[in-house]
Amino acid sequence: MDLTSTEREAIGLCICTEAVNEIVNHALLDVRKSSRSAGEALVYFKDIVHRSLFIIRFLDFAKEAGDSRLTGVSGSCVDILDTVCTNKYLGIDGSGCKLEDAVQELKDSLNQKAPVRLWLPTLDVNAEIEVSRIEFLKISGNSSKHNISRLTGVSKGIHRILSEHGYDVPIELIPLALEDFQEHLEQNYFIYYASWMAELLNEVRWGIQRYLEPLFAVSYKPGNDGLSYRFDYPDGITQEIAKQWFWRLMNHIRSGPYVDHFHTPNSLKEQSSLEWEL
Repeated sequence: MDLTSTEREAIGLCICTEAVNEIVNHALLDVRKSSRSAGEALVYFKDIVHRSLFIIRFLDFAKEAGDSRLTGVSGSCVDILDTVCTNKYLGIDGSGCKLEDAVQELKDSLNQKAPVRLWLPTLDVNAEIEVSRIEFLKISGNSSKHNISRLTGVSKGIHRILSEHGYDVPIELIPLALEDFQEHLEQNYFIYYASWMAELLNEVRWGIQRYLEPLFAVSYKPGNDGLSYRFDYPDGITQEIAKQWFWRLMNHIRSGPYVDHFHTPNSLKEQSSLEWEL
């Protein structure tokens, strides 16, 4: 598919916007404003199904590769946004600053390493390991997504992590300990960090909004009847498929993010109980 760079950026941004919208919304998350500080909020899950879905969708956003024929990027939504921040084909007058900051902060959080202690009763191991948040997201998200017969890759990853930290555990025992890992991660680690993770993604959505609002302002043309409207296409968007994606993207900007800006208390950005005294 012979798309221009501008067309690929529009398609990639639409995909990323819809991916964030599927994660940060009031149907999936219970965002409760705090009375302690203006703009502060906490994120709760309505039930364990919503919690698992949040982790699965977050993993897909951060790690799942899309169709490079459409976006020009062989990588995840995070990689697509990284490319957008570099090129800014659809930006006007420096409109990408907020998006750059939001994407970088998300990447820093995902790549951050911290020591944790995990009691794994199935293996009789009290493991002290240091891994990145994205590694934990891969373990937890894939464990929630697949049954045990599909978790060979996760088991190999856990075996590698334990081996790197000096724990000699037969790899054939690892599948039996997946529930131990999942209990620590879903019922502790990701509950503690959920508010911050949701905030980071919400800021990405608002960054996309700010990046494209100037373009929306010059592209949006209301009809004379007060109801209809159209979009003028920017230079570089000429193919019909790209025009459809652009129209869809502009409608997301017209609607705006689902969740208002909020910030997470600093006390929920520090250490989960798995990280205490390490």
